[in-house]
Amino acid sequence: MVKIKIDGVEFEVDEKKNLIDAAKDVGVEIPYFCYHPALSIVGMCRMCLIEIEGVPRLQAACNTPVKEGMGIVTKSDRVKEARAGTMEFLLANHPLDCPVCDKAGECKLQDNAFGSGTGHSRFEFEKRNVPQEEIGTNLIINHNRCIVCYRCVRFEEEKVGVSNLGLFERGNHSLIGLANNEPIDHNFQGALADICPVGALLNNKTLFKSRVWWYKSHSSVCHGCSTGCNVTTNVRDNKMYRYMVKENHEKGMFFLCDKGRFDLDWMNENRLFSYLDSGKSSTSVEVLPKIANLMKSAKGIAVIGGAHESNENLTKIKNTLSSISSQLNGKSILFEARVQDAQYKETEQVDFLMTKDSHPNTKGALDLGLTTSDGISGIEAQLAKGSIDLIFVIKEEIPSSLIGKANLVVLDTNLTQSAKSATYAVPIKIFAEESGSFTNKNSLIQNFEKSMEAPKGLPSSAEFFEKLSVSLVSKEEALLGNR
Repeated sequence: MVKIKIDGVEFEVDEKKNLIDAAKDVGVEIPYFCYHPALSIVGMCRMCLIEIEGVPRLQAACNTPVKEGMGIVTKSDRVKEARAGTMEFLLANHPLDCPVCDKAGECKLQDNAFGSGTGHSRFEFEKRNVPQEEIGTNLIINHNRCIVCYRCVRFEEEKVGVSNLGLFERGNHSLIGLANNEPIDHNFQGALADICPVGALLNNKTLFKSRVWWYKSHSSVCHGCSTGCNVTTNVRDNKMYRYMVKENHEKGMFFLCDKGRFDLDWMNENRLFSYLDSGKSSTSVEVLPKIANLMKSAKGIAVIGGAHESNENLTKIKNTLSSISSQLNGKSILFEARVQDAQYKETEQVDFLMTKDSHPNTKGALDLGLTTSDGISGIEAQLAKGSIDLIFVIKEEIPSSLIGKANLVVLDTNLTQSAKSATYAVPIKIFAEESGSFTNKNSLIQNFEKSMEAPKGLPSSAEFFEKLSVSLVSKEEALLGNR
């Protein structure tokens, strides 16, 4: 830590940071466009100019590291004039189309124009007009809004490892475009639109869907894989509209892949809201006693899946199953959370973010001991021997090796083919309808908030097993003639 003065006030800051981040840590905001903490520094936008004591010219805060005894000025008339000039140049060709721009409400150009602009322009010529282009399978570029901050080009080259985008032409004709004739088709088109500080890059999947100020936002964790990226959920009318990155500087989390960002339709559509008995709609009053009877008559019971569930749900399920086992005179209940090959291996990366394990909480399930020594193949072997004849499947597709060989009870959030083909299907809450935590690939336990309201009476996976336990006891009391 070193001591520096910002606008005459002394602060202690991290000497490893540049002036933008150091000032931000102590509550002083320096405006910028092109700077990003996870990308290389280029100093292209000239928005972060500040005065440094003893240095005659204004300096860019993004590429200036802090030093002991340094004194900087961020709000002098000279600095304000420079920022106003930068804003005037950036807005010279920028269309005033905020009412129809998807970035409105979360746009750095809006924020900095309000904070550092003059409110009027001396530019009296016709603004340039370059047609909008589709440059990716899910990516549009509006050249007229682009301020040439170069963030998108740097992100692709430094993080994705490709060079689809480049800067072409010069001066007033400069524009970002495709470096080849092939459209962008990688897993980070949403990230490109996300890091664009203005509305130049947009995604087809979210275009014109909603205004940002209509959303209710909550802190959450991406469900797409075992990386567990931090996200902010955007919910409107109790529907999940989008995930946005929630930057976590300590853990180096700044981006989100398309697999996690856009895999949201299942939360809003084709939900399972009723119990199913052999694929036909039923009720808990009818189905729970039948499942209880199956458990009593079963030779052996297994539970598979669960790595999509929170640590809290899994803990409750583990304890409830232990209680149920006691109610059934010590009948063995096996629990195997690993149903895919990737869950048995060390973490395998698909790219710099996404892993091959599509479950957000495999590590949490392993830490709770919800595994067997022989894995899913061991359960298949016992099924073949006849020592297991009842299997609960928690939010997974039924493995083909189990179909038709045992009574299957599927717990799912959606009306899947597995739910339709199972002996019984149980509707459960999605993780976003309750609060909890996931444990990611690096054993980092991350909490998520409740983002959506579940239909009244819809149980979580843990609540279902608790109801089942009560049903077992109730059935016993009825048989004993309890008064």
